[in-house]
Amino acid sequence: VEEDEIFVSSGACDDLGDILELFDKDNSVLVIEPAYPEYVDTNILCGRKVIHLASGEENGFLPMPETPADIIYICSPNNPTGAAYNREQLKVWVDFANKHGSVILFDAAYEIFIEGEDIPHSIFEIEGAKSCAIEICSLSKTAGFTGTRLGYTTVPKELIREGMNLNEMW
Repeated sequence: VEEDEIFVSSGACDDLGDILELFDKDNSVLVIEPAYPEYVDTNILCGRKVIHLASGEENGFLPMPETPADIIYICSPNNPTGAAYNREQLKVWVDFANKHGSVILFDAAYEIFIEGEDIPHSIFEIEGAKSCAIEICSLSKTAGFTGTRLGYTTVPKELIREGMNLNEMW
């Protein structure tokens, strides 16, 4: 990613709510459950249709895409399950989003805990992600104390929806 695609902020939680201002209230949202409550709550408050995709032991808490939505939340490693998508699995999500014109909101707040070599620390390690994903990350986990209000959001210049460049809008 380029320097002008990274936006320093007061934290991932703020950006997860604020980024939604770039999207229409009529957009549908896909949330992998269980999930960080902010994903659902902020979208319900905006009046968006929320589609819940269940995860559990049967799919290793890593469900794969089934139903298209305008906005797709992926948290990897997941809060609260800890499950993390590997490169191959994330590639399926990226291809799905590009095929359906979806935007992935990739919550990378827990990437500091990734140890496996096949687990990406960023969605932008996946080919095609720059045309469909926004990554939001918190530095509080890296620093070792939750509550530190510092994070960043990465919005690629290639991310264009309905003729609008989301990087310029953000």
